[in-house]
Amino acid sequence: MSTPAPSLPLGSIAIRMRVFGDAGEELARTMAPPWPRWMRRLFELHALGSSHVDTVTGEVGVSAALAALQVRLKQRLETLVFVSGHLEELGWGIELSGPDLIAHKVTVPQTAREALAAHQLEGALVAVSDLDERGQFRLYEPWELWAGGGGRGG
Repeated sequence: MSTPAPSLPLGSIAIRMRVFGDAGEELARTMAPPWPRWMRRLFELHALGSSHVDTVTGEVGVSAALAALQVRLKQRLETLVFVSGHLEELGWGIELSGPDLIAHKVTVPQTAREALAAHQLEGALVAVSDLDERGQFRLYEPWELWAGGGGRGG
């Protein structure tokens, strides 16, 4: 059962934030390098007590991969809680659309970027939202979200 695309107000812009990816893809990104530095360190700790983890060859057991995925999802959810709370305080609406959150506000892109920068939300948004070609969080026109526009950058 899929969630219908939210109907956004005329003149709004939107930010798509990914809550969860495909389960298989999420786990696959955890099981094979390259890993983020924090994940490599976590696997190095697991390797001390497990013969199923070898960071040199890039082999990790399912239990270690699941532990790393647990940390990754916890961090993502904590970031989404932080960002969503601040966006709501700034007057953004947030809707569920499938596995994504769509934050939206009636404003122009430059004003939105300035307000989000003033509240120091840029870094957190980069961690959980779609990225543009410059590696910044992407602002969408509502029609772009449903026309297949945009994907996860970086």
